[in-house]
Amino acid sequence: MIKTIKLFFFLPLIIICLVLGFWQIDRGQEKLAIYNAFANKLKYDPINYKNIKNNPDQFTRVRIKGSYISDTQFLLDNKVFKKKAGYEVITPLLVDKKIVLINRGWVHNNSRQFLPNIEITNYEQSITGYVYYYNSNFYDLADDKYVSSWPLLIQNIEIQKISKLLNMDVEPYVVIMNEKQVNSYETQSIQKDNPQLKHYMYAGQWFLFSIIGFIFMIILMSKEKHNE
Repeated sequence: MIKTIKLFFFLPLIIICLVLGFWQIDRGQEKLAIYNAFANKLKYDPINYKNIKNNPDQFTRVRIKGSYISDTQFLLDNKVFKKKAGYEVITPLLVDKKIVLINRGWVHNNSRQFLPNIEITNYEQSITGYVYYYNSNFYDLADDKYVSSWPLLIQNIEIQKISKLLNMDVEPYVVIMNEKQVNSYETQSIQKDNPQLKHYMYAGQWFLFSIIGFIFMIILMSKEKHNE
């Protein structure tokens, strides 16, 4: 009876650890596939925005010319770069009576009491970057303080709500500057090198836990059999 209880105690734990280990491997493979798609897309020459008929694929390089709307900019909060907290500067670009959101890069958050100066030096610009569709986080733009002065501090990018706020049509993606150009800040890559390694390390930990659990189960059952 006691042997059965021990078996029912350890087996579920071992199975759970194995499942979590294989899940982390799957996550690592997904991240690697995304990174490969990112790297492959950046090899191609940028496409002129006017030649894009439908929503472009993730990471598609584009070249776009328009005019910045400097008085309605956004600061995407809680962005860490080089181990420092800061913001990603999101600036609306007016192109043919439509808005394209431009991620101009990262700026340091020197103080929570004062927002950084993100003035535009040249409003009409030709910009090169890549398309990125931001996923929804736990944050929601409805919780942001729209009554505050511009630039507006936000926690997430939700295109429909930004479109309503600006009272204009907004493309469903953001163009990220990934190289130094006029009016850009610290450029950073959305995708990191070897993104799968972290998940493979986690998988190894879960597999190790399952092995340890299996060893403990064998030892305890052997001791019980010896005492019989």
